Amino acid sequence: MNKIVISDVDGTLVKDGTFDINPEYCEVVKELLGKGIQVVISSGRSFSSASKLLGSLVNDLYFICDGGTSIWKNGKIIKSFPMEESLWKGLFRDAMKIPGCDGFISTGAAGYALDPDSEMYHWLTESYGFEMTPMKDIEDIKDPVIKFSIFHGVDCEEACRESFTPKWKDKAKIASAGSAWMDCVEKHASKGTALKWLQEYLGISKEDTYAFGDNINDMEMLKNAGHSYAVGNARDELKAVADEVIKPYWEDGVLEVLKSL
Repeated sequence: MNKIVISDVDGTLVKDGTFDINPEYCEVVKELLGKGIQVVISSGRSFSSASKLLGSLVNDLYFICDGGTSIWKNGKIIKSFPMEESLWKGLFRDAMKIPGCDGFISTGAAGYALDPDSEMYHWLTESYGFEMTPMKDIEDIKDPVIKFSIFHGVDCEEACRESFTPKWKDKAKIASAGSAWMDCVEKHASKGTALKWLQEYLGISKEDTYAFGDNINDMEMLKNAGHSYAVGNARDELKAVADEVIKPYWEDGVLEVLKSL
């Protein structure tokens, strides 16, 4: 059965920054895999975090991580969309000037941030389960960078609105990944771009793709699926482009649809 089922994680399957997933998801995903359906976890999380969500099924799934900038199978990156060095360094330097903001850098295989005692660092390591490395300076990073994320404890999108987003929106793709996060990636990278690449790689059409999400960074992914679903707690902008609005994550809206496939 040539189909793809692809779902965002935070706000779609679980509460943001947790691993509190209904155990029934594992059983239903096993059934889908048994039917030959390709199941894809698509997240702003790094692979070190996203890969823990469904436990023993990790090597049976595809993962689109870091906001669509890396595609993983069997613990290895099979495709990535790196940023130019001057771009991510400029984004980082400007973001760190915004009051109340912090930031972390991802190379796919590793995550980096300046202050290991910060609220953001503790949240990434303790709640999201990221594998992080403290850095003294951005010059410490030698590997290609695929994503830079900005953190703000109250409203990151608003904190970036006045100066950061207008300056960089035409040079990088910038999208809200939840109230605390803004993801910055290479201009042509997104969950939607990664899904399109995976469709071609697997030989599965848009019409045979089922996508689930809740936020702005899921929009292109839903547009590249023949069957698109926004959970009930999704942003209005995403609900407007989805084929159907389903129950919120806390009522397992995605699980209900998966059982019907």
